[in-house]
Amino acid sequence: MITEEDSIICPDCGHEQQITICPSVNVTTDPELREKVLSGEIFLFTCDECGCTGFAGHPFVYEDKETAGGFLIYLEPDCPDRVVGIDGDIADQVIYREKPMRLVADLNALKEKIFIFEADLDDRVMELFKMLTLTKLSSDNPDQVPDHLLFTKIQENEEGRQIVLAAFKENKYLGVLELPYSLYQTCVVTGGPIWDVPTVDCMAVDQEWIAERLKCCEEEEIEEEEKEEGCGESGHAEQ
Repeated sequence: MITEEDSIICPDCGHEQQITICPSVNVTTDPELREKVLSGEIFLFTCDECGCTGFAGHPFVYEDKETAGGFLIYLEPDCPDRVVGIDGDIADQVIYREKPMRLVADLNALKEKIFIFEADLDDRVMELFKMLTLTKLSSDNPDQVPDHLLFTKIQENEEGRQIVLAAFKENKYLGVLELPYSLYQTCVVTGGPIWDVPTVDCMAVDQEWIAERLKCCEEEEIEEEEKEEGCGESGHAEQ
C-alpha cells in the first residue's frame, strides 16, 4: 500500500496536524484493502487534540486489474471537472488495455462504481436505467419519489434476477428498490447509439452524463430528419 503525508484540519476543534494518507490502492495485489475502502476506514483520521474521528477527503485512485476485465476509479472530492488526466504508469496501463476509467466526487459514488463493475455491468447503461426508473416513479407517485438512486447489487429470488438500488431523498436513505434485470437488458438495446460514443478518458459518468448524451442523440436525430426532408424537397424541385 502506498502512503503519503498530508496536513488536515479537524472539523471539530480546528487543530491542524500531519496524517498518513493512502492516495491509491490496487486490490489485485492488496485485496484486503477493498473492505477498508468500502467501509471508509481507509479515509478516517483521529484528531491529536480532541480525539475526534473524521473523514480525510483527498484524491484517491482505486484500481482492480482483474475483476470484469479491470477498471480504475479516481475519487476527487467536490471536483468541478467532468474529465481529468491521471499521471503515472497506472493510467498508461489502463488506457492501453481499454479498461474503463471513471471520475467520482464522493465516497458513495466510488462504492457504487465498484459494485457496478464487480457485477460486470456497464455503468453507462446503469445511469440510463436509473434515470428511467426515476421517471417512472415520478409519474406513479410524485410525492414519494427519491431524488437519487445508487446501485448496490444483483440478487436472485423467486422472481428471478433482480437489480437492487438504494433510494435517497435530500441525502436521507429511504430504502431499496428491487427491479427486474430484464429492464437493464432493455436499456442496453434501446440506448444503442449512446454506447457508440467512446469513453477513453477518466471521466464522470453519472446522471448529468446520461442526460447530456440523450440530448445529443435527440439533436442528432433532428438534424438527420432535417437533412432527409431537405433531400426530399431537392428531389421534387429537380422533377
